Parts: sequence; structure tokens; C-alpha cells
Amino acid sequence: MKSFKTAALSSICALMLIATVHAGEGIKLGFGFDRDFGITGTIGKINGFFGNQGFAIDYIFMKKKLDETNPLYWYVGGGGYGDWDGDFGARLPVGGEFYFAKNLDAYAQIIPRLRLNNNSDFGLDFGIGVRYQF
Repeated sequence: MKSFKTAALSSICALMLIATVHAGEGIKLGFGFDRDFGITGTIGKINGFFGNQGFAIDYIFMKKKLDETNPLYWYVGGGGYGDWDGDFGARLPVGGEFYFAKNLDAYAQIIPRLRLNNNSDFGLDFGIGVRYQF
């Protein structure tokens, strides 16, 4: 459990370092549901989530506008998660973002995941939330 806490704190520090590098690209913060209820944030192409059951960090490697007439984007990313009870694994979020007001977006994603600890298994999670861009 101590190594898991160390990994979680290291991930938070890495995310803060990335934030300083990508600060010019905009920062989004909000609330959502992913690893239970928690805080969601985006810095450049990095999405992060810290919730009641754990945390997740994803790199969005593809993001496209659905069409030119509406503010809807779809994306695919890759990353990892860790739960406060010791579970951890890899994930591949596929989702959409909808910009519904100035500086506000809502997102929803389906997240195939592979747990990598002793009880390895494949599962399907989901995430939803609202963020404000600074």
C-alpha cells in the first residue's frame, strides 16, 4: 500500500509539472464521475481525475471536431488509473466533448480498462462531467 501511495503522489507531482509546461494551452477544472465522484481537470492533452475511489490520468492522442456546424468533439486517449484500495491498471477512454456555453464544456466517455494487479481482469467504466476553462 505504501508503494501505491508513492505512485499516486508521484503522478500528482508529474501532472503539476506538466501543468506548468502547458499552462499557455488553457486549463479546465470541474466536477465529474469517473473513479466515483470527484474533481476533473485538463491541461493541454492531459486529462486528470481525482475522486473518492481513486485517480486517473489520460493522454488524449486524437481529438476531432464532429462537423463544422456544432461544437461537438470526439476523442480517444490512453492512460492509467489507481484506486485507493490498491487496484491499478491501464485504460483507453473514448468520448465526446460538447461546448455548451462560453468556457464551459460537458464530456462523456466510455472507458475500457485492464486491471493489472493480482486480480487481473478486463472491464468497462464510464465517465461524465462538466469543466470550466480558465
